Amino acid sequence: MRDATLPRPGLRSVTLGRGVRLHVLPTDRFATTVVRVALHRDLGPEATATSLLGAVLESATARHPTREALAHRLADLYGAGLSVGVEKLGNRQLLSATLDWPTVGLAGRGASLADGLAFLREVLTEPLRDADGLDPGLVATEARNLGRALASIRDDKARYATRRCLEAACRGDAYALDVEGRVEDLAAATPRALDALHRRLLSTAPVEVFVVGDVAPAAARAAVARHLLWPGRAPRPATVPDVASVRAARTRPVRAVEHDAVAQGKLVMAWRAPVEPASRDLAPALLLAGVLGGTAVSRLFKVVRETHGLCYAASAGWVRSQGLLLVQLGVAPEHAARARRLTTSLVAEVAAGRLEPAAHEAVVEGARARVAALADERGSSVAFLQEALALGTTRSPARHLAALRAVTSKDVARVGRRLRPEASFLLTGPAA
Repeated sequence: MRDATLPRPGLRSVTLGRGVRLHVLPTDRFATTVVRVALHRDLGPEATATSLLGAVLESATARHPTREALAHRLADLYGAGLSVGVEKLGNRQLLSATLDWPTVGLAGRGASLADGLAFLREVLTEPLRDADGLDPGLVATEARNLGRALASIRDDKARYATRRCLEAACRGDAYALDVEGRVEDLAAATPRALDALHRRLLSTAPVEVFVVGDVAPAAARAAVARHLLWPGRAPRPATVPDVASVRAARTRPVRAVEHDAVAQGKLVMAWRAPVEPASRDLAPALLLAGVLGGTAVSRLFKVVRETHGLCYAASAGWVRSQGLLLVQLGVAPEHAARARRLTTSLVAEVAAGRLEPAAHEAVVEGARARVAALADERGSSVAFLQEALALGTTRSPARHLAALRAVTSKDVARVGRRLRPEASFLLTGPAA
């Protein structure tokens, strides 16, 4: 099977020096070019400040000091799209800036590769400043917005319950922290502190640049070096933690219950197995999670929801960087205990290698459809490659699919024997 995301010569990677790595995916399927710049850092005490910095960078630059001015500049690039923000990649936080703009098929000169790269450099390196740091009015506005967003996480009950379960399951690991940070850390993110953080990241953070479009690798390398890279990089980049932190489950799992005024409770359960992302056991682990709760014919959906009517929603997934099986259920509070027991029995069933045929087929077919779709989804292709490069897994979606297809019941049972309960969190109705 031809690799769906690597048309023509395929992915080309090269080190540009001083902690900067360039990845080019040439393709002539699109009239636009996508460039993503990701600055890697630890997911730690400065997570909130880094999240706020991303919002500030997206809002204005020194030459385009308002959102309206930025919108006019994007219109000049024939309707380009810009996004700046933070992403979670295992134990790392990425400050990423992405620009998507037309570069071919335009009358006249059009918008060149150099035009877009130069603007992306401006967004990343020339924020709106005053003598004391980043613009205080802009920082205050974006801090209020981020504060509201962080405070509203509790209103998204499913996300809140998942976050609480991960905090318990990954206690002591960076992965326990939410990528956007914490409300209580916002006060320390002053304009001066953000300015210092910004300058430090530009100087020392390891940088990855992804270029996807109708451009030859050599031309992309020359253009990035000339129009995108900024001066002042330190001779050696800062040390960042490994993306993965896989370990065995703790001896005694953590179990927490929180009461709230909810009609529908949220139950999130985590099991852990020491499965390294690049090991042969990754594909069996992914299949185990998929058969358990990855499709509309999964065991959780068919048994807990359809047969017994104990939940409204049921899903499961495998967290590659942590070796975690994560199960999420939307349950009526009065059914939570039964749903927990039935879920535990279904985990044991699938972990023993009993793969219900319809659920097994649905997982493989879903993976095949996602691989086929990557040819038309450059954002998903870049995300796939970015994770693969960081975790050391295959960069080929076709090989990933082949590995999933080759998994046997014995392979799943091999992973299942190492699976142990790690944590659970129940958000339920008011206490009786």
